[in-house]
Amino acid sequence: MNGIWNRCPKIIRRLIFAFTIALFLGGMGGGDENLTGGLPLPEKNFVVGITDRTGMQTESSRLTWEGKVHFRGKYGEATVNVPFAKISQVDFRPANTGTSSYTVATVTLNSGQQLDLSLENQSNVYAETPFGELEISVADLRQLDFSE
Repeated sequence: MNGIWNRCPKIIRRLIFAFTIALFLGGMGGGDENLTGGLPLPEKNFVVGITDRTGMQTESSRLTWEGKVHFRGKYGEATVNVPFAKISQVDFRPANTGTSSYTVATVTLNSGQQLDLSLENQSNVYAETPFGELEISVADLRQLDFSE
């Protein structure tokens, strides 16, 4: 009986160690299952014509903004989310202030209504193209033309 009590602290230490390792490895997870080769894949496939600031045009599919299927930006003092499904076109231009960290996106909705959103320059748009995956910052965009 004396031998069991002497080994008990060693068994408890091993169990605690094994439990800690299991928590650490379980917490690592499998990553984002929605990524293939680094491209965030949306639930709906948005087919979009992309024009950058140099005038280069590219047909793309599976467009996302920061992995999402909406634009989130400042509309006056409010922050709004505009789903891609409601958008027909977006025209981008630098903000009027000299060193702004924002780009103004004039969003034309399917209804014809327009609104100006301020989007952060460092945010990115991702898409698939016939020649590979595309990533472009909002600051480098001129236009997005949505079609179904």
